[in-house]
Amino acid sequence: MLPLRSIAFMTLLLACIFSSIAVAGAIVMPSALPIGNAFVDTESILTDPETIRPAVSETDVPAVARLLFAGDIMLARGVEYKIGKTSLNYPLSDITEYISSADLAIANFEGTIRDEPNQELDGFTFDTTPMIAGIVPAAGFDVMSLSNNHSDNHGPAIVEYTRQTLSDIGITPFGDPYDSKNFVAHKTVNGISIAFIGFHAFGEDPESILETITAEKTAGNFVVVLPHWGNEYQHTPSPAQTSAAHMFVEAGADTVIGAHPHVVQTYENYNGAPIIYSLGNFLFDQDWSVPTQQGLTLGFDIDATSITMSFVPVSVIKAHVTLMDHNNASTILSEHNLPAILKIPRVTVQNTVVRQ
Repeated sequence: MLPLRSIAFMTLLLACIFSSIAVAGAIVMPSALPIGNAFVDTESILTDPETIRPAVSETDVPAVARLLFAGDIMLARGVEYKIGKTSLNYPLSDITEYISSADLAIANFEGTIRDEPNQELDGFTFDTTPMIAGIVPAAGFDVMSLSNNHSDNHGPAIVEYTRQTLSDIGITPFGDPYDSKNFVAHKTVNGISIAFIGFHAFGEDPESILETITAEKTAGNFVVVLPHWGNEYQHTPSPAQTSAAHMFVEAGADTVIGAHPHVVQTYENYNGAPIIYSLGNFLFDQDWSVPTQQGLTLGFDIDATSITMSFVPVSVIKAHVTLMDHNNASTILSEHNLPAILKIPRVTVQNTVVRQ
């Protein structure tokens, strides 16, 4: 009979061997789903923003730009009415910590800003005041697109007033309803230079921004194109959206992230560049359907070699935005064939198309 000390030693040795085999198996055979040219961890758990987005250590910070994209933000009509009945903090108070965790937070600003209150409970002219617009930077947003069909609701002078007011309250605006190529925003985050280019499909042709995209890419910037396009309330991108998106990537865009349909649309990896056709609503008053009360935020971490995207669903009900709970978030991602986290290699040199 073996002494007790020998038995204990053998037990410990066997435990170590089995542990090593288990670890090796996990490394060699991960649970993963191929999407494009990437692998997605199918066991990602949707709980809170800190577990959804991969942690960044202190040594990684200088090499990583942590962006966060949201969909359509509209501060007029029913949203303004709800603020009047509650407080300025009401719409975004439950999501401010999450938005503020990014180095830069970006969205589409649907509407205009004027000094005179012009509350409208019905209709399609979206107008708000500087005071109400202040909830956007207060919640952590930094950059806003004006390439949309509501930024010109009150003429070019108000477009410029809106642009200036956003700048005054701490937001960097970019894009234009008719001239996006001349309103490019530039930001540098942890050594990564980023160019934001808008596109308004109902006021501009896709070709109008191609030279700008190529120039920004040639200058060494990470090029983000935010188009306002597509058919409202349709989950499938139109052929015009797909055609324009591919043009943008061929011209040098590193990513294309869309708005306007007011519902979530699909994802595509085209020539190594991620295209998210629509993030849906972020803050709106369209409580008349479930899909218009659902949107995505997109965590977008850029480093020298890769892009890591975190698809995080949100609810916007009665002008109040919250992160979805685990079950509803999982359902939304499954419906649109989206992972919780997707990592793809970063294409540092695009295959640009020479256009005459």
